[in-house]
Amino acid sequence: MPKRKNQKKTQPSGNSPAKPNSSAAKSGGDTTIGGPGTDQAKLASSTDTTLPAAGPVLPPLPSLSRILSVAMLILGIIAVGALFYKVMASFFVPLFLAALLVVIFRPVHLKLLTRLGNRRQIASMTTTLLIMGIVLLPVFLLLSIAASQFTAMVSHVNFKDLSSALDRGREQLGISLPYPEQFRRLDVLSDNLDEPERPSVEGTPLLGTDSKIVKELVVANITEALTLVRYLQTKVPGPATADEAAGIAEQRLLEFRESVNLHSESGPDPKSDELIGKLSDEEQFHRQSVIASAAIRSWMRILLGGTFRSQVRLLANPSTESFKDLLNRSREVLQPRFVSLTSATGGFLLQSLIGSLVLVIAIYFFLLDGATMIRTLMRLSPLDDNYEARLLLEFDRTSRAVVLASVSSALAQGVLAAIAFWILGFNSIIFLFLITSLMALVPFLGAASVWIPCLIYLGAVEQRWYAAVFLLIYGAGVVSSIDNVIKMYVLHGRSTMHPLFALLSVLGGVKVFGPIGILIGPMVVVFMQTLLEILNHELADRDASMINPPLNERESEAPDQDGPSSHTNDNDTVPAI
Repeated sequence: MPKRKNQKKTQPSGNSPAKPNSSAAKSGGDTTIGGPGTDQAKLASSTDTTLPAAGPVLPPLPSLSRILSVAMLILGIIAVGALFYKVMASFFVPLFLAALLVVIFRPVHLKLLTRLGNRRQIASMTTTLLIMGIVLLPVFLLLSIAASQFTAMVSHVNFKDLSSALDRGREQLGISLPYPEQFRRLDVLSDNLDEPERPSVEGTPLLGTDSKIVKELVVANITEALTLVRYLQTKVPGPATADEAAGIAEQRLLEFRESVNLHSESGPDPKSDELIGKLSDEEQFHRQSVIASAAIRSWMRILLGGTFRSQVRLLANPSTESFKDLLNRSREVLQPRFVSLTSATGGFLLQSLIGSLVLVIAIYFFLLDGATMIRTLMRLSPLDDNYEARLLLEFDRTSRAVVLASVSSALAQGVLAAIAFWILGFNSIIFLFLITSLMALVPFLGAASVWIPCLIYLGAVEQRWYAAVFLLIYGAGVVSSIDNVIKMYVLHGRSTMHPLFALLSVLGGVKVFGPIGILIGPMVVVFMQTLLEILNHELADRDASMINPPLNERESEAPDQDGPSSHTNDNDTVPAI
């Protein structure tokens, strides 16, 4: 049968297509060999085989006005979207928490909706009040009590009691330091034997107009270090090798002091070049200073029990002034923050009230019109409906995994740890419960980061070793182990996020979003993984379509098995272009 394009060529005029030649032959044309009907068929066949096949017809390009209209529409959407983000950004946390709570309490809402005869407004209001009574009010009360307890604890810290408790703890751990002030002073002198401490001459070279003042200060440093070495060697018990090391340190200090005195009296060699003489004397001076400092360090390491232990003992025994200054600075930084939580005045009160009001209203309307909102967003979104449904499903799964598994496990660990803290006589139980629950949400740290320091405090400071052993067994066997039981029961064996990504998502979420980032961070990671899987699926479908084209394209591109023919039947179909 001839192509439709050739049929159009034989049309004399008009828009109606001409009938095929085979139909004309059937209707009365001469079908004998050499007749006019046969010539017409041959002419049509030769024309059909010589012309190229028609390619796909491209759609016409849009007009310039249409392009400008779409471009301006996109720019308007971007501008309004930026303004929309600025307006809604401050309500992100309440809206996110409302969505989480709605997902968690959805089964309860559906049961209430059935019992109340499908009266949606009453069921939504009842579920909202239930969420407020079970979740919101207890959380606000716990935060307020914990902040008050922490503020009272910081305000009533007694420096003398804390210092004596730390001394007892250092003694129990074997890191106490006899004569700490003398050791700290000797440690400072060993680093600055050749550097005067008076600011007026700091940085003054040894050779020059003020060399006499510098020499006196350096000699004073050496003499003080020598006195401390002799004093501590006689007062602090140590191994036998410490006596020999002390003798070497004393000898190096005496040699250094004698070198300084001789250098100051003789001065540089007049026969040598002045610059070369200065450099040589400076090099010798600093070399002897380094040798003396190394000898002091070696003796201190031997006397205090080795390199690592000596450094730990020096760091664990700060001066009274340094420790008091650190405590005061910590109090100045932390106390105003928690006082602002309990005072509830000014902007903080207003922001909290607005956020709470938005949270409650969002919960009600999400329960009432959530399905309509989702359908509207899916209709407006250019994303495929299947992908949108997959993202919503991942949000539902992740919300349940993060909240029901992680938060439930954290609360259980906090309650169990608070029971132990109450039995062992700790104060500020609510504060310890809150801290334990928050740390239980952080992978790799968990509740152990709270009860282990409490265990150390019981044994090292209060000398209650039986209580410390009880807390160790209870914390390891009950508090930290309940996490696996609850997550296994809630997740029902479903695969969870890799521990490394869980840790990074929690830490990064807290850094970006604040405390709520503990919940947002893992969801961001899950959504990113879902979007990458959707993109991978799209690329796989495109590759498959390029390798195996659709059936209609294969049929249109397949050659005619009978080859070019001079006549076809009227019932043959014409492939669409």
